[in-house]
Formats: sequence, structure tokens, C-alpha cells
Amino acid sequence: MTRDDISDATWVAGLLALDGFGLGGAIVSAEAAEDFIAALNTARGPNGAMRVVSSTMSLDALTGAIDLAATLAFGKPVHTEGLLATSPQLLIRRAEKLDTACTSLLAQALDRNQMLLLAILDPYDPEAILAAKLEARLPFVVDGPTEHYWTYSDIERARTKIKTALLDPKWVQDLCDAALAIGIASPRFVTQAVATARALAALQEQDVDESTVALAARLVLAHRAQHAPPEQQDDDEQQEPPPQPPSPDSGESENDAEQNPGDAELILEAIKSALPANLLNLAADGLGKRGAGRNVKSAAPRKSGGQRGRRIGHKRATSLAGQRLDILATLRNAAPWQTLRRTWAGADRMVVTRDDFRVSRIKQRNEATAIFAVDASGSTAFQRLAEAKGAVEAILAECYVRRDRVALVAFRGKKAELLLPPTRSLERAKRALAGLPGGGGTPLASGLDEAYALAVQVRRTGGNPIVIVLTDGKGNITRAGVGNKAKAFEEAQSAAKLFAAEGFDAMIIDVSPEPQKSARGLAADMHATYLPMPRASALDIARPISTALKSISR
Repeated sequence: MTRDDISDATWVAGLLALDGFGLGGAIVSAEAAEDFIAALNTARGPNGAMRVVSSTMSLDALTGAIDLAATLAFGKPVHTEGLLATSPQLLIRRAEKLDTACTSLLAQALDRNQMLLLAILDPYDPEAILAAKLEARLPFVVDGPTEHYWTYSDIERARTKIKTALLDPKWVQDLCDAALAIGIASPRFVTQAVATARALAALQEQDVDESTVALAARLVLAHRAQHAPPEQQDDDEQQEPPPQPPSPDSGESENDAEQNPGDAELILEAIKSALPANLLNLAADGLGKRGAGRNVKSAAPRKSGGQRGRRIGHKRATSLAGQRLDILATLRNAAPWQTLRRTWAGADRMVVTRDDFRVSRIKQRNEATAIFAVDASGSTAFQRLAEAKGAVEAILAECYVRRDRVALVAFRGKKAELLLPPTRSLERAKRALAGLPGGGGTPLASGLDEAYALAVQVRRTGGNPIVIVLTDGKGNITRAGVGNKAKAFEEAQSAAKLFAAEGFDAMIIDVSPEPQKSARGLAADMHATYLPMPRASALDIARPISTALKSISR
């Protein structure tokens, strides 16, 4: 296998086997995880396999804690070591669910080059997003096949070379220029690319050259690109520089210039080869961006506190009113002081003071409500209504398990109507959908107004609304119930902008035979995700909605 035949994932396996602590680790998709981990373990040899841990681990599991039983038995503090001290080579599955405190601690360890971390994302959630603190510190993303190319002897030979593999300052400048050209302003990622280039040179047992730097840029920078690099001008369009007066050492300077390493264009070409083909389209449509309505998961608020929910740790108790006392954490905090306290208290039992009290930290789940706004007008209304009915029933079947809700607004003729208030009842939904008529004009603004009012009501009661509009975006009936396309268009625009102002998560599902500019424009005004589905079935419509609801309900 030649160098050009080696896949990016195979390069990453060799890099992490060589300098895992220096580089930090990688984000690995669930589909690519098995092959990548096997190849990495082969290259690491007797250094041991990665320690697999759960994303629900506690902070004490990382840092260590008081062994309560041993402390009480021996009458003095007995500490247990945490994973960061005993196994700083961690593989975390479903890493997007890590607690904030654990994420911060892992980020600190990565900053100090004290750990190797592989973050495996949820295979059943294509919208899973790793915490920004960790995402910024893991230079690689692995989502392709990995070959068993590197052996332990290869890695051992490379270890003797990595300390002498140095980059000319011109290469560093070129990496900075290339990063800025694709919208990356943080120097952290350039630093990661420099470390990667040195490790790549050591793996190949050669000096750092332009191809090594280009490969490092592709592995580290390409997946972080915010936009495509600007197109280079043709040679005949570039202005020639003014002639310079000859200098006595001009011949030597020209030789130095020819031998001077660095070619930002070569680096940009390497990055371009790894950019997704639809990068510019995604940027234009607003897909994948964070912000109101752009990324359902990042926009979903998190609630904490209260007594119902998932326990995510403990904290010092300032008051026990309305709190859940964590007995084990309280005893663990009191254990180291027992010898001293028994002396002044004159007691042979355990002495617990107010400062020892610890209460549980609770994270409550987020109840999501899917609000369907269905265009029931026009000659194709019956087809859209059948799809909407099937999608609502499919979503409700899943919502029953997650305890989420579904509502339905239909607009046709001269007005919009709330057919199904937020409910978890599948039978109630079927009865409301059974007699839904179709045909007539399209009061689009009225339908959006009704969905907006319902979304506001859901949010005020503590829920998380997501609005799904099935329409072609062609309104022709005003709020007053009068046929006027121009005014109906203006009213629909103003109604859509209310969703963007409130930051509601929304989707526009265009089910017309051909994707319509009117529906795409409506999605842009709402800051909503636009999904053209001209021949979508009920399950096709339900699938992206179900993914969005899962991310909100987490």
C-alpha cells in the first residue's frame, strides 16, 4: 500500500498510536468505531486497550473519592484513585450525553496533554453533537474505513523521529493563512495541525515537506471549515509585480526563494479535497448552523433542579427545603473528620455537621410538543392530509414512550383551525384527523398565526414547541379572508418572522410536486429547516421530526 492509498482514518490511527497524549484524540462515528479501535489497538501493541466508560459516569469516577466503607473501618480517610490517574486512555460511548462537570474536567486533562480520548457518538441520533469544549480539543473526526496498516514496530521506530521533526516558520504561516481562508480564526486548530504534521513526518521517517503539511491540514482543518476558500485568480489575470532593481546577492536570494518551503495554495487544495460537496448549499440554506431554529439540539433549553428527573451528581446544601438529600455523599464528606469530631464530641458514633450535607443535582427532561400546521387547501390537499395523518400517528406512537405531545392546526378556505390541542392520546388524534376536509383557498398567514399562538402557549407552560409546516408556501387568502395574493404574501412573511424573533424551532416540509421558492423563502424568514419532500410518505415526514423531538426531550 502506497502513501496515497492510505485512508484518512488509517492515518489518524497511526497518529494516535504514536502521540495520543500530545494530539488528544478523535471524534469517531459509531459506524466507523469498531474498525478504527481494532486498528488503533494493533498499532499501540502492549500499551493496552482503551478503557471503555459510560457517558453517565460521575465526577468522582474521574477524580477519585473517599472510600466510605474503608474510611469507616480504619478510622482515617481512605481515597480511591479516579480514571484520570489510573486509566487516562478513555473511550466514551454516547459522549454527547456527558455531564457538564465531567466535560470540563476532561477538557482540562486534554489541555495538559494528560489523556487520550475517543468520543463515540450515538449511532441512533444523526444529530448528536459533542460538547464544544471537547470538540475543540479533539483534532480528528473519523467516519470512514480504517485499515490495519500500522504495526507496533512502525510506531516504535517513529517515536525516535518525532522529537527531531521540526517545521519551518513559513509552514506555520501558510497553515495560518489556509485556516483563515476557510473561516477558522482560532489558533488552537493551527497548533493541532502543526503537531499533526510533525507526527506524520515521524510516521513516514522523513523530514516535514509540503505534502506532509497538506495532509495535516486536511486531517485537522477541513472538517472545521466554515466556508469554501476563495477561488484563486488565473495566472493571466494576476498583475505582475513591478520590477525590482538587481542586488549583488540576487542570485543567492532566488535560490533561497526556490528552496524556501511553504505553499499555501497546495494546503488549500488539500483542504478542498476533503470539503463536503454541499458545503456552500448548506451555508446558503442555513442548515447545520447554530442559532434559533437552525439547530434543534443546540436551541433546546435544559432545566435543572426540582425533584423529578435524572440524578447527575451532588452539591453542597445551602438549604434542605425542597431538596433531595444525598446520604452517601454526605457520609463520604463527613468520614475524614470522624477522629477529630469524636474527640471533642465525646461520642462513639459518627458525627455529621451541617457543612457535611450534600443534596442531589437533578436534571429534568424536556417535554417536547410537535405542532403540525397542515395546508389543507388546493387540488392536492387530500394527498397532503393523508401524509400528515400518517406522520402524526407515527410520531404519537413514539411520543407515548417519551411522554411528548402532538398538536394539529389545519388551514384552508378563509381561516385556520386548531383541530387537535396538544395531546398524547393516539385515539383522540385519530378521531380529530378522521373528518379533516380538504380544498379551497390558502390562508397561510392565518395558519402560521394559529401555530405561533399555540407555540407561545406551550412555552409559557414550560414545554418546548417545534413547529412543522406542510405547505408549498403559496398563500392567496389574507387574514381578513379576502383573496389577494400580494397582501397574503406580505402577511405570511410578517407571521413567519415572529417565529424567528421568538427563536422557535421549526421545519418547513415542502410536499409540492417540485420544490418551491415560496416555501424556501418562508423557511428563511422563519429561520427554519427547509425539507423538500415532493414524494414523501408519512414515515419519510415523521423521521426527521422524530429525530428533532428526541434531541429536545433528552
